[in-house]
Amino acid sequence: MRIAVIGGGVAGLTCAIRLAQKNQDIVLFEAAPGLGGRTRSFFDAKVNGWVDNGPHLLAGAYQSTLRLLEECGAADNIHWQASLRLPLWRPGNGIQHMAPPATLPIACGLPWACYRLPGHGMDSLTGIFRLSLASRKDIDSELTTQRWLNDNKIPECLQKDLLEPLCLGAMNEPLETASAKSFARVLRESFASHKTARLGWFRVPLSQALVKPLEEKAADMGVKIRKSCRVLHLLAADNGIAIETATGPDRFDRAVIALPARARNALLGRKAPVETMPITNVHLWFRGLPPLPEPLIGGLGTHAHWFFDMSQQHEIGDNGQAGLRHICAVISADVCKLPAEQRIQIVCRELSDMLGLKTEIRPQHHRIVCERHATMLTRPASNKNALPPFVIDASEQPEPGSLPATIELAVQRGDLAANQAIEPIPA
Repeated sequence: MRIAVIGGGVAGLTCAIRLAQKNQDIVLFEAAPGLGGRTRSFFDAKVNGWVDNGPHLLAGAYQSTLRLLEECGAADNIHWQASLRLPLWRPGNGIQHMAPPATLPIACGLPWACYRLPGHGMDSLTGIFRLSLASRKDIDSELTTQRWLNDNKIPECLQKDLLEPLCLGAMNEPLETASAKSFARVLRESFASHKTARLGWFRVPLSQALVKPLEEKAADMGVKIRKSCRVLHLLAADNGIAIETATGPDRFDRAVIALPARARNALLGRKAPVETMPITNVHLWFRGLPPLPEPLIGGLGTHAHWFFDMSQQHEIGDNGQAGLRHICAVISADVCKLPAEQRIQIVCRELSDMLGLKTEIRPQHHRIVCERHATMLTRPASNKNALPPFVIDASEQPEPGSLPATIELAVQRGDLAANQAIEPIPA
């Protein structure tokens, strides 16, 4: 069959690769000049290097992503921890590490690690056991994570020092509104073993680590990639679908829509609202700044929720990117609209406190990237509109119980859509 894939993000690229592996004739359409969607990089001339719009953290539980990268020969682009080591910093308290002992099974090591966190103890140890049991029970789709944790008597210190950072990182949403059913799945899959619980990050920018290997794999499989080619309309055709672009219509047997939900609705002429949440990435470059104690540090009670030492993660030290240290501070679920200069001042203050510096620090260069629609929130499905015949929807629309909007979910959506695209259309 001749199949169109609309959207060149991770889901679209995955779908195109899987369909090409099934010997289908694939054309991929991407409106932007480059592929990758939100997992993209941009070139910054002032630092003479590629910069990710925002850093992406991977979990060992991302099995679909790992399998795809291995097929593309890109698995070595990820640096993996030997086992989970999550540094957390609270101003005035220093850095504490959530690190389950690798010598114990994760089911025992995780409660022990929580027990040893400063200010915790037996309440946190027993709380983790209760949480593990609760995550395996059926959970109402309407239940929020905060209500679920309270119902299971999870101590507030455990919520604030571990579960809230994990929820913001995985769901891009606070405990008060995040889906308990999906967060429970994240906990179950992430803490199934030491291997799934460990964290990983890309050694080089996303454009090289992820997007380029997927693009090259797709091209090698015979996928025809049309960049800067926006699909304007989907039109009914004899026993198929016509894709209309600026150059005119082109007929296909099937079409897969692998777009953000907002873009999908615009293409289909739907008025349905889409609930999304922003993420702000504050990129700062410093001259002479010492490295952070860890490549990744979670903030507790701070303006920035995550601090990434990109110079460590990309293994370029102080001699890369114009001799500057690159720090990216990530503000999840960022609904406060602070001026850029104020954001920079706050983050610099937090970095100075973290490093124990006595003098004020100022970046040599900065870039603030706000992804206004970074993630579609996990919500119960509303009334779904029927799709045109011969069209498969691979858009981001996580529902309670599914994984939240992550790279892993994008790969899984691409895999699923590829299988659906070759199934017979019901009469």
